[in-house]
Amino acid sequence: MKKIGILLVSLAMVGVMSCNEGKRAENSAGETVIEVQQPEKDKKVVVARLLVKEGQEKAFIEVASKLVVATRQEEGNIFYALYQSPLNPVEFIFYEEYQDDAAFQVHASSAHFAAFAEGIKDLTAGELIVDEF
Repeated sequence: MKKIGILLVSLAMVGVMSCNEGKRAENSAGETVIEVQQPEKDKKVVVARLLVKEGQEKAFIEVASKLVVATRQEEGNIFYALYQSPLNPVEFIFYEEYQDDAAFQVHASSAHFAAFAEGIKDLTAGELIVDEF
């Protein structure tokens, strides 16, 4: 789990730096300062992390791909992506953006999400960890 944390911090740092190219400034000491972003007022951002059993990566990706395709078609979905760690191929994260919490709730109660949850029961090596922003 420590590796997942390091990976997320690394991804967050890259995301903050790449998304805010125009928002860099220098403080009085000449150090670069980067503005930390907050989600828009009603926007819902979700990062879901999980580990899959070694050797089950392809099977997991196959099940998850169906979820990604269906979720991207949801009316309130803004962005939905699955990432696999380049350092440890059994570590995955979903990065999700929704117009608001209601759109996220539609996703969480969808048939394609239920099918995903059922389809990965024997593939995961732990619980799905969900952080909401």
